[in-house]
Amino acid sequence: MKKFISNKYILSTLGFIAFLIIWLVISMSVKNNQMIFPSPIDTIKETIKLLGKKYLYTCIAWTMLRMIIGFAISFALAFVFGLIAGNFKCFKHFIKPIMTVLKSVPTAALVFLFLVLLGARYAPIYIVILISFPILYESITNGIANVNQEVLDAAKVDGGNFIKTNLKIKIPMALPYIFVGIASSFALSFKIEIMSEILTGDTRNGLGSAILAAQKNDPSNMVPIFAYSLIAIIIVLLTTLLEDVVKRIAFKKK
Repeated sequence: MKKFISNKYILSTLGFIAFLIIWLVISMSVKNNQMIFPSPIDTIKETIKLLGKKYLYTCIAWTMLRMIIGFAISFALAFVFGLIAGNFKCFKHFIKPIMTVLKSVPTAALVFLFLVLLGARYAPIYIVILISFPILYESITNGIANVNQEVLDAAKVDGGNFIKTNLKIKIPMALPYIFVGIASSFALSFKIEIMSEILTGDTRNGLGSAILAAQKNDPSNMVPIFAYSLIAIIIVLLTTLLEDVVKRIAFKKK
């Protein structure tokens, strides 16, 4: 019995079933539930319909493409700044207020700012860059800064210079932190991309755009919106599972 209670897979399954039951109860208690809060059964049926449409996969592809572009740019910037901050504490203290501001600014405010400055088409990419940048920066900075000092001292004795020490010692030893930072911010970036597509009002291809279009086409029917949201949740859950795998592998090797 104790083993049954402590099994994480059984507990996760029970938690998922409890979530569906709560969802169903709320749906049944709401008048005109299809308009306001569709049941899980209706949502799953609509999701299955969407899975048979090419439009859904086009939307997923465009959302992922924009998100990956923003994420790649963010990682490149974070790698450069993180490498400098990890090696020079003075730069780390200098840039700390900027990182605090980036982590504190409401995402919605960034959406409206970039919407005015750059237009709806490119705003989501820049938002992903700014949201994921502090997370990636901190993971890279911490990874570089936490390299064992004895290893660094041995490298100095062997005549290692700044470039060689970073390329051959610091960066390889910081990889577990970097991988965890990538995994942790990837799912967040995906959610931010979808939200940005909705808030910018861009009706071109994308999951956020599909949700917005469904709401505009029939504001009285929430089933398609819930279905698109369920698909987004499934993708986020898959990336979260990947994140857990990456964390276990990275720190196990470490």
